[in-house]
Amino acid sequence: MPGTFFGLEIGRRGLQTHQRALDVTGHNLANASTEGYTRQEAVITQTDPYTQPEWDSSVTPGQLGTGMKTLLVRRVRDEYMDPQVRNSNTGRYYWEDQISIFKRVEACFAEPAAEGIEEQMTEFFKGWQNLNNNPQDPGVKAVVMEMGVQLGSLMTYTHDQLTYIQESIMQPGTLPNVDRGQIKDQVDRVNDLLVQIQNYTEDMVKIYRIGQRPNDLEDKRDLLLDELSKYGPLTVQHHNDAGGKPTGEVTMSFFGVTITTIPRDDKNFSLSIDSITGNLELHEAGLGEVADLTAMRNDYNTGGSLLGLEKARQEIIYFKNVMNDMSVTLKSKIQSAISTPPASTMPSFFVGSLNGGNFQVNPAVVSDPNVIDGTKAGLIADIRQGDMTITLAEDPAAYAELYYPVRDYTLEECYQMLVTDVGTKAQGTDGMAISQQAIQEQMFSLRESVSGVSVDEELTKMVQFQYGYQGSARVVSMVDGLLDYLINRMMQY
Repeated sequence: MPGTFFGLEIGRRGLQTHQRALDVTGHNLANASTEGYTRQEAVITQTDPYTQPEWDSSVTPGQLGTGMKTLLVRRVRDEYMDPQVRNSNTGRYYWEDQISIFKRVEACFAEPAAEGIEEQMTEFFKGWQNLNNNPQDPGVKAVVMEMGVQLGSLMTYTHDQLTYIQESIMQPGTLPNVDRGQIKDQVDRVNDLLVQIQNYTEDMVKIYRIGQRPNDLEDKRDLLLDELSKYGPLTVQHHNDAGGKPTGEVTMSFFGVTITTIPRDDKNFSLSIDSITGNLELHEAGLGEVADLTAMRNDYNTGGSLLGLEKARQEIIYFKNVMNDMSVTLKSKIQSAISTPPASTMPSFFVGSLNGGNFQVNPAVVSDPNVIDGTKAGLIADIRQGDMTITLAEDPAAYAELYYPVRDYTLEECYQMLVTDVGTKAQGTDGMAISQQAIQEQMFSLRESVSGVSVDEELTKMVQFQYGYQGSARVVSMVDGLLDYLINRMMQY
């Protein structure tokens, strides 16, 4: 039969178990607003009954309960939701980081304002038409020169603004290095996150080895993994020992590149520019694997802000090349008109190119507008309505049918299509970002419905555990009274 102090031991176990449960509840309430915190739960179970059955055990009406204990404190979390939440993060930030870029690009094109490039082109060709009506008028020649200066300056300014935006995303240094930019900043942040994840992992492995559960460290690591998934596609594999118990170690894959959790002094990831293709590449230091960001930039199913920024950067390069093609074509068309027989001694009107950073009216024309040959003004004015073969900056087979169907366009048509292209991309990016944000928020809400802290629920549990604690205290008090009577008062009889 159980000993004299048996009931006192049951009460003690009840006090300790309910105290632990109250501590866990208090911890949940204290972290109700903590980002990334997962609700914890004290798993309570009964202790082994008295006594364990054996072959020579005496026949009794039944086993006698011995109380309760806290089996473990676990996180209440649907771990199968984590990959979905992180995948939705990747999709959202692929589009979201492009929004501000395309808004800045849109701002570079002041259309359809009176000071835009299209209006300047109209005034430029009107000047040539006026000169055709007054071929020898020096005043009209000066106006033509001035209109050319304004058009060249505005095209150069717009091209330069696009370059500033492009370099704010990624500015290459001495090949194959990348000096600075948003992409480099994000890769640096990825490396910082990996260092923190590694530090938490090392601590968790030690805690698991002694049989405890590092719940709060797991929350901190999961929060970092969620942030890491914003920058690119992330997969996480948790390791178990031979007995199926978690070890705390993880294997991660970022952009399909395996990341080992072995500490190293150098950075996990670095950027470089391929000397042959010019593509932007992400290199992993441990195994030497490479992810070609430029080649993957249009794969929105891969996603991540790094890919989104690279896509925006390549689009800006494309816009710049189209503008450069327009400037070079305009220059060559005017030169062809000047060279039309009878030959003229007039120098080239425009020189340089936008990509070369030197597109401008010929200094010889600026210094002396009278060198302009008014007899060629009609031919030059007709360029406005003439077809112009624009050399596409991208691969025609892949790009031409999408943006520029294969046919000849006037200069103004080319520019209008460019402006429309910019606006369409900005609007489309904004719409996709809104859709992906809705998906991401829904996934996050589903996960929070399981792992988030409900203050009302925790307060209800607190009352439950409080009454359990009080009941256990009453048991201890009652048994204490019995023992006091047994030990101290039976001597009187």
